[in-house]
Amino acid sequence: MKTLDLNKETGVLRRYLNPPVVEALCETFFSGSVWDATVPGIFYDRIRGQFPIKSELKQMDVQIQIDTGEAATRMVSAEPRARFASQDGSKLVQVGRDLVVVNHLRPYPQFDAWRPLVISMVKLYGELTKPSAIDKIGVRYINRIEVPEEGHDMATYFKLYPEVPSELGAAHGNFFMRLQVPAMHSDHSLMVTFGSAPSEAQRVSAYLLDLYDVVPVGKPIDLSLFSKRLDEAHANVEKAFESIITDTSRALFQEVKT
Repeated sequence: MKTLDLNKETGVLRRYLNPPVVEALCETFFSGSVWDATVPGIFYDRIRGQFPIKSELKQMDVQIQIDTGEAATRMVSAEPRARFASQDGSKLVQVGRDLVVVNHLRPYPQFDAWRPLVISMVKLYGELTKPSAIDKIGVRYINRIEVPEEGHDMATYFKLYPEVPSELGAAHGNFFMRLQVPAMHSDHSLMVTFGSAPSEAQRVSAYLLDLYDVVPVGKPIDLSLFSKRLDEAHANVEKAFESIITDTSRALFQEVKT
C-alpha cells in the first residue's frame, strides 16, 4: 500500500493511498570537496548493490561574454555527473563535484522510508571527498494532479490559482505561475511553481505543483544538523502542499483516515 505521511512538525498527519508525487529529490551542495575522476567509481563500488545501473549525465552551462558593450551567451560543456539507478529505475543517485542528488520517482514511499537513503548518500559522499562544509540543501517535490473533469472551478480543488478580472471574462486557459511563499521554518526559502500540464486522457485536466525548499547548512560537516534541516525542509513542503489543495483534491488521492 502506497502512502504519503505529512511530517508531524506541521501539526497535521495526512496519508494517501495514491499520492500525486511523481518525483521527490534532495540536492546537497558541498564546498571544498577533494574531487577527482576516481570518486564516482569508488562511490559506485560502495552502492552498486542498491544502484547497479550506472551512466553519465552530460551537463551544459550558459557562458556570458561582453564585447564592445554587447552581451552574448553561448552554451558550453560542464563537468559531467555520474548517475546510479536502482534496478527498477525508481531510485537514483547523482554525484558530481560538490554535489549529491538523491531522486525517488513514482511510486514514492513515505518520507520516513526515503529519508535514511538521503542521509546515507550524504554521509558516504562526506567520507569519500572530505568537504569542508555543506553549503545548502534543496528539497523538491513534483506533484502531478489530475482532475477528472474539464472546465471545472479551480477553487473546488485548489486554494492557489490564477484569478482573471471580470473585464477579461473571468475564465482562463493554460497557465503558469511561480511565487516565493513564507516557510514554516523562517530561515528557509520556499518556492511554489504551479501550472497546467498536458492531459493523458480525455475529459481530464492535469496540473503540476512543484514545491522547492532551500536552506543553508554550514560547517563543519554535521549530519545531525543536516538531518534536522532535511526534516524542516520536508515539513515546509508538506505544509505548503496541504495548504494549497482542498478536501476535494484529497479525495482524489484517497486520503486514509486515522
